[in-house]
Amino acid sequence: MTTEKMTVHKALSELKILDDRIHLAISEAVFCVANKHSNEKINGIKVDEYLNMMTGSYDKVVDLMARRNAIKTAVVLSNARTKVTITGIEYTVAEAIDMKNNFMDLKEELLRKMKQQFNNAQAVIKTRNGDELEKKADQYVIGLYGAKDTKVNAEAFDRTRNDFITAQSYDLLDPIKVNDKINVLEEEISNFKSEVDAALSVSNAITEIEINY
Repeated sequence: MTTEKMTVHKALSELKILDDRIHLAISEAVFCVANKHSNEKINGIKVDEYLNMMTGSYDKVVDLMARRNAIKTAVVLSNARTKVTITGIEYTVAEAIDMKNNFMDLKEELLRKMKQQFNNAQAVIKTRNGDELEKKADQYVIGLYGAKDTKVNAEAFDRTRNDFITAQSYDLLDPIKVNDKINVLEEEISNFKSEVDAALSVSNAITEIEINY
């Protein structure tokens, strides 16, 4: 059995190389071949030597895969127990990685949706409650009373106009105080993103794992 210690940083770098080496070793390997019984050589190599080469090709792939699996397992176990602190919150490295690669995407999706709906609602309110509503109110009361002049009760005219505006105005229905939620979420996402890479890099550089295979 092989036992070896290394930092997580070194392990992650080697994992990238090992995957390529395994693919290459598999693509180049010959594990079995049809051969005429009377042939003494295969591709110019004595049969016995060629058999050894085939066995060696298989052993090489298996050894590389065993090393890769041992390193990957050690990294996964380390990530599950090693702690990092990001924006004042403690996570395991595994949690921080998932936050970075997956959960932040969900938070950003939520942020985009809230901002889109808030901006759209504000645009509708601004449009419907502006000059357009004032004109509709004027048209409505003029249709009822005619032009505002001394013949018409000014108080009734204004009250009717104001009632129309109140009834036709658009309001923002916002039980969760969405703009406050947007501000909090924006800050949370920004702060996490600004700290997570450095925290993980430091952890990977100082955390040592042991591999056995």
